[in-house]
Amino acid sequence: MANNKTRPAGTPAPTSPTQIHRSPGTASVPGATKHSAKRKRKKGPGLVRRFFEGILRRLFFGSKTLVKCLLLVPIVVFMVAFSYNVDCSGLFQGALAPRRIVDLMLQGYDVTNFEQMDERQVVQLYAQDVAEAPEVIGIGSSRVLQFTSELVGSDSFFNMGVTGADVRDNMTSYYKMVSYGKAPKVLLWSVDPWVFYDSENAFDSRADAELYDEFLTNVLGIETDYEEPDKVELWKALAEPAYFQGNVSYYFKNRGQATITDEDGNSIDFNPVEGDPQQQQSAIKRSDGSVLYDVNFRNLPVEQVLTKAAEACPTFNSVHMEGFDALSDTQCKAFDAFIRYARSQGTTVILVLSPWHPYLYNYLLNETDLHKGFFEVENWVREYCAQNGVPLYGSYDPTLIEGLEESDFFDGLHCKGSGIAKFFPGVPTVLQQIQNGDLPDPMSLTPRTTAEVPEEVPTDEAA
Repeated sequence: MANNKTRPAGTPAPTSPTQIHRSPGTASVPGATKHSAKRKRKKGPGLVRRFFEGILRRLFFGSKTLVKCLLLVPIVVFMVAFSYNVDCSGLFQGALAPRRIVDLMLQGYDVTNFEQMDERQVVQLYAQDVAEAPEVIGIGSSRVLQFTSELVGSDSFFNMGVTGADVRDNMTSYYKMVSYGKAPKVLLWSVDPWVFYDSENAFDSRADAELYDEFLTNVLGIETDYEEPDKVELWKALAEPAYFQGNVSYYFKNRGQATITDEDGNSIDFNPVEGDPQQQQSAIKRSDGSVLYDVNFRNLPVEQVLTKAAEACPTFNSVHMEGFDALSDTQCKAFDAFIRYARSQGTTVILVLSPWHPYLYNYLLNETDLHKGFFEVENWVREYCAQNGVPLYGSYDPTLIEGLEESDFFDGLHCKGSGIAKFFPGVPTVLQQIQNGDLPDPMSLTPRTTAEVPEEVPTDEAA
């Protein structure tokens, strides 16, 4: 046929085209097989598995790191505890010398070298370290330091008085006890006249002004310049290796030594009293906080005591009373607020007015214009106690204390224990009087505030 074309010899016959069937979702990749498609479908679950395997690996290695850190915790805790308890720089436990004194007193020892003590530090550290609050504490200046356990009538007594105490010392001593959860049952306060004087002259430079502002602001609600201190940097010292090393060195240096030193190697000369306390040649601090003066000072002849009283007359106002012309309304309110605060803590407040030497008091009566504030104090205190039911004993005026003699004084300002016993009956008796409702009437006594004017003899009688 004309349309038939001849094929050259050797040319293969063409094959019919292969039909490819594509199902939805199948990639059009030449040569792809069903096996490869299946492997791609399994890829999703593999990613999830690898994700969780990664998390497990991280947890595993993290736990190993955590275990290593936990192994270090006991070491860090030991370092912190050791540095806190040894504390050679006194950052947390207080200075080493006062700590030494308090440790000895808490063990029942009387302590030597009273004149060199930082009495305020001793009082604050006692409040910190005593295990249980004493039933009775005493506060005031050196004029309260002759109150002993025997005179107070309690074996659970501590005298927190300090030399030259001002109102700040008085209130913060009690506040420290309360802040440590150790409020006493009874507070015996020997009130000095400068407590009611609002002047820099009434304040002692050794008092803790910042602690007093803290007390006024946080407890009595009286506005001051007080700001809470930032103690973060202080506490960081506990974890510092250098401070730990210093404490370790100090500890082994003083371990078992008869003479204790500070971190600079200076000896701390406060030690237990040896021998009879009554025969010591220097003043000592008794374990109850009271002070026992040296044997020679305690046994001065009456004539020498009178000389000391006379010497105190022209400098009387220098004892925190320069310019004391009138009671301060601010200080009177603070006095009242403090007593109410102590009562709110469950503490019974007993006030004492310690007498002045007869010669000194008579001298002041002859220059009352120079001591107006002083002579206003006692009558105000008596009226306050009468109105508020506060027990009051003693008097600044020595003539109001029956049987009091010049021999009952060390000097013009300080009454001996023999004199105290003549006006203070002891805490158990006072508490019994409170219970029976037969406290002495504070208004039954009137102190002298002017010198007696001798009666004029009529002219005709004189003739």
